[in-house]
Amino acid sequence: MAAAWCIAKFEFRGKSFLTTLIDLPFSVSPVVAGLIYVLVFGAQGWLGPWLMAHDIKIVFAVPGIILATIFVTFPFIARELIPLMQAQGNDEEQAAQVLGATGWQTFWYVTLPNIKWGLIYGVILCNARAMGEFGAVSVVSGHIRGQTNTMPLHVEVLYNEYQSVAAFAVASLLALLALVTLVIKSAAEWRMENEIKTLAELPPERPTPAAAGSGAL
Repeated sequence: MAAAWCIAKFEFRGKSFLTTLIDLPFSVSPVVAGLIYVLVFGAQGWLGPWLMAHDIKIVFAVPGIILATIFVTFPFIARELIPLMQAQGNDEEQAAQVLGATGWQTFWYVTLPNIKWGLIYGVILCNARAMGEFGAVSVVSGHIRGQTNTMPLHVEVLYNEYQSVAAFAVASLLALLALVTLVIKSAAEWRMENEIKTLAELPPERPTPAAAGSGAL
């Protein structure tokens, strides 16, 4: 969200490069992304000896799964918010700053209310993508049962062990979670459309008598 805010609201050197970085997970295979994490944080990687010396475990542990999932999912929020913020412009933020609001107050009371439904929609998409992620997580997790075995990985393990019934049960649970996510996404879209329609139907503000008198003068 911070990257989307910077790209949509500010002009700076390196903006195109930042936009390219946001789109990078769409063009890089998740398996390649997982391999990069192994090369960086693995025992023989660039940071491996330092991590082992400080007893920090990333690859074949939960932190590695979280990092891999973040890499493949974070563009969804940015890509939802950037066009929304660009369409809204900077007028309201500039007015708030002129009135003395701080940067945090401007973001919390002006920017965030305007993008809340786009943010919720992006989070839902990220959640859906994270639940089904297989490639990057498969590389960095190690398939350790009870520790780093996610549901998609567990389906593969059960299928390879010829436990078709159990694999089908876990896959059905994943499908059910996908349906729940779809219902939540539809509800968020319905709420957003109703709010936009309500704002569009509001009558324009009428000038006060004092303002009308001053206009006549």
